[in-house]
Amino acid sequence: MNSFASLALTGAPRRQIGVLIAVTAALLVAFFVVPNSLVHQGVDTGNLRAAFRSGMVGYWASGSEDFPRQLEAAVAFWFRFHLVKAGVSALLLAATVALGVVLRRQWRRAAVDRPGRFLLVPPALLVTLLVPFALVGLVANIQGATAPFASLLPLLTNGGADGELTTTLAQIRQQLADYPAGPHAPALTAMVSDLALYHAVLAAMAALVTGALAAIAVVQWRQHRATSDGRSRRAVKLGITASVLLSGVVFVVAFANTTTATHSAEALAGLFNGGW
Repeated sequence: MNSFASLALTGAPRRQIGVLIAVTAALLVAFFVVPNSLVHQGVDTGNLRAAFRSGMVGYWASGSEDFPRQLEAAVAFWFRFHLVKAGVSALLLAATVALGVVLRRQWRRAAVDRPGRFLLVPPALLVTLLVPFALVGLVANIQGATAPFASLLPLLTNGGADGELTTTLAQIRQQLADYPAGPHAPALTAMVSDLALYHAVLAAMAALVTGALAAIAVVQWRQHRATSDGRSRRAVKLGITASVLLSGVVFVVAFANTTTATHSAEALAGLFNGGW
């Protein structure tokens, strides 16, 4: 970090940048390592697929609303997995945003020092890449922790099936064809309702992100009007364009998931017939 001395910074900013980069790197490693090390009642990432499939066969055949022990263990593990990843994602997002704030402050102070600004480019690129990564990780893992059962359902159809699972899937498809009319297993009701929750959570979070991006665009527009420097105005204008485009994309995600949440039975049928 001694290279930052050329920026004529005091020791505090250099330490801030160094510490935040180290914390960000540690959290990035934790994002991939820590959740995979979790084990709950013998279930981990290595045997989750087999445990969930076996548990679902038993759940469907039981005719009960309550999860059998093996399925409960798989769902509980998946909940903890996503909960830990959501926590790490939140910390990673906070660290990268804090790093971005410090870098922006130092960029302004180094306005007449091009070599100094050049030294800030690598960590700035890191922030640019990791902020959306951490945000998507946070949203996806909150969704998974809220509805872990629904997020595991693709494991039933991905990679083929045989034996009792084939019979179970055939019965699920048959009952979905007449849903909600006709008799259906309690397990099917649980799948439909949890899938609706799964998509409703994502729709709500996407709506929040859309609002946040729109607010950022407004703030940037006000900053653009108050800035006289041509280079700064172009940079702010680029930020406004990016915020508006991203808010449009996230709004589409919110709308699509709202529609899916209100038609969760059709979405579940699509999953078991080769779609998701």
